[in-house]
Amino acid sequence: MSRKKRVLIAPLDWGIGHATRDIPIIRELLEQGASVVVAADNRPYELLQKEFPQLEFVRLPGYAITYQKKGSFAFAVMMQVPKMFRSGFREHRWLKEHLESLQINAIISDNRFGLFNKKIPSVFITHQVGIIMPPVFRFAEGLTCYLNRKIINRYDECWIPDFEGENSLSGELAHKYSKPKNAFMLGPLTRFKPLADVPKQYDILVIMSGPEPQRTIMEEMMIQQLKNLPEKSLIVRGVPEESHTFQKVSDHLETISFMTADELNRAVMASSLIISRSGYSTVMDLAALGKKAIFIPTPGQTEQEHLAWEFNRRKIYYAAQQDDFNIQKAMAEVVGYSGLQLPDNWKALLKERVKALLQRIPD
Repeated sequence: MSRKKRVLIAPLDWGIGHATRDIPIIRELLEQGASVVVAADNRPYELLQKEFPQLEFVRLPGYAITYQKKGSFAFAVMMQVPKMFRSGFREHRWLKEHLESLQINAIISDNRFGLFNKKIPSVFITHQVGIIMPPVFRFAEGLTCYLNRKIINRYDECWIPDFEGENSLSGELAHKYSKPKNAFMLGPLTRFKPLADVPKQYDILVIMSGPEPQRTIMEEMMIQQLKNLPEKSLIVRGVPEESHTFQKVSDHLETISFMTADELNRAVMASSLIISRSGYSTVMDLAALGKKAIFIPTPGQTEQEHLAWEFNRRKIYYAAQQDDFNIQKAMAEVVGYSGLQLPDNWKALLKERVKALLQRIPD
């Protein structure tokens, strides 16, 4: 009997969105008979280990990007670009050193720059083919996109979790610039699926995510605004390393540190309105379920701001700034927004790419 093909999957530790969108990839790999090894750190490690306790896990240090409570988010990120490149070189050496001991046959890197090797097929996942820079750094956008393209070209394939044309979810992030020659459109990567006959349980569900300290800032703001409202609400805090228990804040508000994909899937289906960051993984999850949402982009994070205001302009998802967010105003405004519906054939795209990747591995 031939040995199972072993695939290493490694999400970036920028919040938990990269880890959550890797869940359907892991499921598909397992469905097609592969053996999966997860290389991660911090919250992505904790989340995926709880989701797939049967898998093999290895600690691979993340990029550990940090942010301040005040000041320019964009400037803080730009100042840490050297750290990100050092992390890329470090993980490239790590892969070279551990390739044989881990017996890896292929690798899927979710936005981690250095996880490619000429000896095995390698895949880079990104929805940011073109990186949108904030106005103060707009002069460097062309150079940034050129360097990003150089990294993508190191991989055998680039998987873009989006559609072409009018069904695109990412807008300029994936479509402003020409696609790399190794690019394949994958459709959205979501851990969720529509569920029938789920009774309503919450008026408002808040899904927290993203890097600190902004995750905590938003959590504290939402608790203050929701605890005195009559609507029944739940805040999923997005901290999988903490205890998985419900905490009562007021008569109508509860919090829980995290939920598994199946638990959160059901909670979303049981809720009338979702409030969250406008991270791309969240966009894909909500689109798969056709739910209405209010987006509060992380201040200064150009990707989230672009998505939030583009959807707001198109009357799909309501968006508001964190600094002056008012829950009652947002709830009144969101009534006129439509939400998203996905085309029927999108699930087949991931299945095809995983099949093609495994076929490239010798038996």
